[in-house]
Amino acid sequence: MDKFPIEEFKRDFIFKTLVQQTQFEQWLKSFFFLNNELTERYDFIYQDEFYTKFFELFTEGLSFANKVLDALQQGNNDLKRNWYLNLINGLNAIRTELTDSEFEYIQYRRHTSCHIFQNSYEFIQDNLRIKKERNGRLLQDIKKDLQSLILKHGSDENIDFYLNEKLQGKLTALYHQLTEK
Repeated sequence: MDKFPIEEFKRDFIFKTLVQQTQFEQWLKSFFFLNNELTERYDFIYQDEFYTKFFELFTEGLSFANKVLDALQQGNNDLKRNWYLNLINGLNAIRTELTDSEFEYIQYRRHTSCHIFQNSYEFIQDNLRIKKERNGRLLQDIKKDLQSLILKHGSDENIDFYLNEKLQGKLTALYHQLTEK
């Protein structure tokens, strides 16, 4: 096989990897910005955006960070490897602070922020099929957990205040740990 396409493929892969790492780091800055803004004052638009970024960070973002860390294990960049290790450990510690119901609520709020309609939580779908599960959980259990959380706190806004109080300090501490020189 011609060596040129192989070298081109390797170069493209390296460029893509570097671009994605930069995009991820920029994306994290906006996440931490939202967290900081919500410590200053409550804003429902920032809150919805925060939930969107929070959920994505703890799903796709954490998966990406683990892939980068795996790749860095073979290199000599101790600074970057430690940064990703601190990020992953910090996120995992923060995730343990949330109950499954609270994390499910954040996912639900992410969906309400990103989509006009919440059909994926409906038992009867647009195609008239009956849906019983969402992401491996029974819809009736999800509905019960969400209702219970809202009843416990009285409103979505009160849940926002509760979750912000629970998460903001830990997220701010993680941000400071990641930005220390």
